[in-house]
Amino acid sequence: MDLTARYDTAKVAALDRFAYWRDVICESYVQLGCDTKNVNDFNGSLEIHRHSVLSVSHVSGMAHTAERRKRDIRSATDEYFLLSLQTAKTSRITQFGKTSVLNPGDMALYASSDPYKLELSDDFSKTVVQLPKDKLIARLPNAHALVAHKIDGQSGIGKLVSENIIEFSKHANENNPALREMVQATLIDLIATGLASEIGQRVELSSPEQHVMMRAKSFIRGNLGNPDLDRTMVADDIGMSVRRLNAIFAKEDNSIAEYIRAERLKRVALELRDQRYASLSISEIAMRNGFSNLQHFSTLFRSTQGITPKGYRQT
Repeated sequence: MDLTARYDTAKVAALDRFAYWRDVICESYVQLGCDTKNVNDFNGSLEIHRHSVLSVSHVSGMAHTAERRKRDIRSATDEYFLLSLQTAKTSRITQFGKTSVLNPGDMALYASSDPYKLELSDDFSKTVVQLPKDKLIARLPNAHALVAHKIDGQSGIGKLVSENIIEFSKHANENNPALREMVQATLIDLIATGLASEIGQRVELSSPEQHVMMRAKSFIRGNLGNPDLDRTMVADDIGMSVRRLNAIFAKEDNSIAEYIRAERLKRVALELRDQRYASLSISEIAMRNGFSNLQHFSTLFRSTQGITPKGYRQT
C-alpha cells in the first residue's frame, strides 16, 4: 500500500491559506491546534507517503505552532510516535516539560498519546516519520522516556541515522511485498538505534543485516573521493570479511564494487549539472569522485547514461 498526497497553500486564495493548512495538518497527522502570526501571508507545502506500516512526510513552510491538546487526545483511537528530522532552519519540540531545539540534521521523538507543542521557524523544512507506538516499544521499551530528546545530527551515530532515514524512506514502497516490509522495519530500527545511542541501551533489531548494509553504504558515500576505496576497505571498516559483506550485498542483486561504481557515477552526474562545479573540468569532477582512469570513466558513464559526460553536461 502506498498512498501519496500533496498539499500546497499556493493553490488556495491568500485569505484561506492558513485555514486550509490547519485542515491539512489534522488530516495528515493527528488532531492538532495550529496558530500563526502570518494568517494573511502564510505559505506551506506537505507531501506525505502512507505505507502499510508507517508514513513518511516532507513538510515546509512559514513560522507557526502546532499543538496537541488534551481534547485532541480524548477523541483519538490510535497511538503513534512521530520522529521529526529537521532539514532546514529550526524548530522546537516540547513534551512532558522537556524542550529540544532542532537544527538541520537533528531529530527528536514525540508521542501522540500526550500533549506536545511544535514551534516552527520561517522557511523551515523537515521530514516526519509517523509509526504505530507498539512497533517502537517492541524494540525500545522505554521509548516514551526519550520524547523531546534531541539526537544530534552532527554526531557519529546521529549523522548515520539521519542520512539513512532519508535514504531508506525512498524505498519504503518497493514492488516486492517482502522487501517493502523489511525496508519499513529497518526504518523503525533506525529510529530505535538513534534513540538508544543517546542512553547506551540495547535495541531489538528486526534485521541486523540491514544495519550492516546501512553502515557499509554510508561509509561508501562518505569516501567516494578516495581512489583507493574498494571492497576490502569497506569490509575492514564494518569489521566483516569481504566474502560475508558481499553476500549481504548480493541479496540486493548487487556487489560492493558495483555499488561503489554506481554511487560515483551518480555523484559525478549530479556535479556535472551543479553550477557550484561549473568552473571544474569533466576530468576534475571525475577525479574528485575517485575515478583515476578517465577513459574507463567515460565508457562507464556513457553505458549508464546513454550519453557522453560532455553531452550530459550540456543538456
